[in-house]
Amino acid sequence: MAVAVPLRTRRSKVGRALVLAATVALTGCAGPGQTRTTAHGAPFTTGGVAVTVRVESRDGNVRILAKLRPEQRGFHLYSLALPNGGVDGIGIPTRIRTEGGLKATGPATTHAKPRVLRPAGLDVRLPVYEDGLVTLELPVRRLEGTDSARVFLTYGACSETAGCLPPVRDHEVTLRLVG
Repeated sequence: MAVAVPLRTRRSKVGRALVLAATVALTGCAGPGQTRTTAHGAPFTTGGVAVTVRVESRDGNVRILAKLRPEQRGFHLYSLALPNGGVDGIGIPTRIRTEGGLKATGPATTHAKPRVLRPAGLDVRLPVYEDGLVTLELPVRRLEGTDSARVFLTYGACSETAGCLPPVRDHEVTLRLVG
């Protein structure tokens, strides 16, 4: 048995749903389990690596995501696990840090698969990531009364046969924080 709902009631429910949807879209609010981007920097390419940086919030957790992809096949980003001075002075570790309106609450991580690189002509084993995209994730918290943050990226990319690309040290990305 169907129940008749007056047209006026149906319209008001649809109208309220449309207003709610528009409000969520315009304010960037996200419900439980949803991700909201709260800032992003302009994409750039330096040292032969294309990079994007953004800040996301999910279930109350805020994180910086930096996506790095060497432009040439066969080049690999050095690992977060590479020591600060490299191995026997070779290699530049991948690093991400922040200043200003965001404070790190833990270490940077990635789900990229590690591997060992053995550059031709060198007796060294360097920890790098598999060929392709590497996403760094840095958990952060926003400092009250701030509307911007600076993210600094350090990285380098090498190949087993074609040498290394110019290293990038502390490349600054400025983020305008919203919300």
